[in-house]
Amino acid sequence: MNKLYPIKFIADPRERVWGGDYLAKELKKNFDEEFAGKPVGESWELWSLYGGSSVVGNGFLAGNTLDELLEIYLGDFVGDNVFHHYNGDFPLLVKILDIKDRISVQVHPGDEIAMEREGSYGKAELWYILDAKPDARLYVGFNRDVTPTELYEKCKDGTVTELLNSFTIKKGDCIYIQPGCIHSAKGEVVIAEIQQSSDITYRLYDWGRENNPKTARRMDLEDAIDVIDYSKFDKGKHYFRQVAGNAVIADTSRFVVSTIELKAPQTIVPSLIGSFIVYMCIQGSASIRMNDGTAYTLEKGETIFIPASMEDFQLVPYSDDAQLLQVHMPQLTDGPDLYLNYDEPEDEAHGSYKDTAYDEEDEEECCGDDGCSCGCHGDHHHGGHSHGDSCECGGHHHGHDCGCSDPSHTHPGESFFKR
Repeated sequence: MNKLYPIKFIADPRERVWGGDYLAKELKKNFDEEFAGKPVGESWELWSLYGGSSVVGNGFLAGNTLDELLEIYLGDFVGDNVFHHYNGDFPLLVKILDIKDRISVQVHPGDEIAMEREGSYGKAELWYILDAKPDARLYVGFNRDVTPTELYEKCKDGTVTELLNSFTIKKGDCIYIQPGCIHSAKGEVVIAEIQQSSDITYRLYDWGRENNPKTARRMDLEDAIDVIDYSKFDKGKHYFRQVAGNAVIADTSRFVVSTIELKAPQTIVPSLIGSFIVYMCIQGSASIRMNDGTAYTLEKGETIFIPASMEDFQLVPYSDDAQLLQVHMPQLTDGPDLYLNYDEPEDEAHGSYKDTAYDEEDEEECCGDDGCSCGCHGDHHHGGHSHGDSCECGGHHHGHDCGCSDPSHTHPGESFFKR
């Protein structure tokens, strides 16, 4: 069997009502012609959902999918502990977002309730700002403790942003968004998003688009009420400005993300990490140089996957301003993730993820900004489980960061950011 090597997957575009043209024009994403002139809001860099997954674009494995490589290479591909813990599923979804308009005010559920109600993991995500216009703004978490009734009323009358923290953002800012944390964004902003392999999103408010039959999309306010953490958002813990240099910016049980300022060659030993590694170039250009001299270049906005069993290599700067995001999995136990129960019957309404092909028409009918779990753009993939349809599920959307049933419960969380 040929040795594994640094793999570049083909970027997969997603049309969104709030998207723009930055990904193709500025980051040189080579999308299919059918997306020319359309608002592309997301480039899926690395994914495994809906019975489909990323396709390899380089080397002798070109044309194979990520799922196929997992089936062939097992722990050599993602790391033995990762493979067993996630029962052979890929645990992350890596995207680049181009938000030109406004994404909905939304929230994601946590693991336990998402698995119970949706047959999927929850969605924790890290946003790293790649670029932003001066008027770009994030809305993340509440600026004070609120009540479910207060939130409901303000979503209905269009004043919900009065309750939210509002951040003017710049390149280099980053924020960790826990499940249960309400959030949105507007203006022209480009974001690298590292998240769990889930895309369950409940829309609470859509900036008035929901009131126009021509722009109305599915809304989930009633379903989301007990998903939300209503406590005041801890900005000091989850939001950092102008992150630079070499720093661990998210150290969680779901993923570990670091910034690398590449001033000189650095040797990386994958066996010491015990997991696959993902690199995304966020500034300048760099390369991955193998011991035989083979080099794999990375330009801004490009992503590359390093198999767990790969030999040592060097990160080499190709420009004076080379910067990377490095993503890998934390240390995991040998045992499987107990959220997954393979003995549960299949959801008769939605079928098995593994047996459900991705349907572009479904995406057009019910998709939204950051998620719809029916096959619209990126939610389900775990162990052949069925996955909830957030378009027409009948309201099975409930979750909380810790899986508790008390929406007022606050969560101490993990050590999300380190500087």
